Amino acid sequence: MPTARTSMDDEPLDQIAFYIGRAYYSYVGWLETLLTNSGLDQHLRPGMGQILCALYRDDDLSITQIASQTQLSQSTLTGMLVRMERAGLIDRRRDERDGRLVRVRLTRLGRSLESDFFNVAEEVNEAFLAGVGKTEVVRARRLLKRLIDIIRKQTKAKRLADRSLLAAGERK
Repeated sequence: MPTARTSMDDEPLDQIAFYIGRAYYSYVGWLETLLTNSGLDQHLRPGMGQILCALYRDDDLSITQIASQTQLSQSTLTGMLVRMERAGLIDRRRDERDGRLVRVRLTRLGRSLESDFFNVAEEVNEAFLAGVGKTEVVRARRLLKRLIDIIRKQTKAKRLADRSLLAAGERK
């Protein structure tokens, strides 16, 4: 029995979702190599960069502020903050004026890695610019933002639908 085809009639491995996955894993592998070559792998892991950028720009942020700036989900952010705290990069503490808020501050170690961190980030950006040019990088960024929005909307819709089904099942 033939399988259903996508509306674009792509071969399954040529679909955009698989290219996004391949791009992600290629990027993570490359970033791990760059971190190793720079010696930063002793402290940093892929995924920490967005949080570090936010804290390098404005230290002592609430978790809500970091989530807003990085556009990471609360669950992703929480897991990454735990790893960063274990690595000695950040400290988390309750806000003195509002005990409900958790604030995040770079440690001396976290702050000391700033220059090397930005050197690696610059190397990544320069490689992209050299490989495809500024115009294509701008287009890719725009496209990726749209894809991220689509994924978030689909995720939210799925969660709402699942909650509705759960609530309907509980009413029976």
